[in-house]
Amino acid sequence: MSEVEVYRISEFDKTKCYGFALKTRTEGKYPNEKYYSTNLVLYLGRHVKSERWGYGDSHGGAETFENNGIKHRIVYDYEGKTCFKVMYAEG
Repeated sequence: MSEVEVYRISEFDKTKCYGFALKTRTEGKYPNEKYYSTNLVLYLGRHVKSERWGYGDSHGGAETFENNGIKHRIVYDYEGKTCFKVMYAEG
């Protein structure tokens, strides 16, 4: 499978549609890291809401997306591999 660049997005644009994949490789050093995935990018649709909870090592978060009335909730993983990709934007 080919490799695709994915991003650690924290602010989502409501006019864009997103996909999700866990990163499989990191290139470069912070703050100029680039993330790549050989995993299939799952189409999620438009961003609906963000959730955050806890603090320190006990913190977490999730993003909710909607596509044709179906909601997808992506919970961030502990290892920091959760990445997104803009699939398309409204013109």
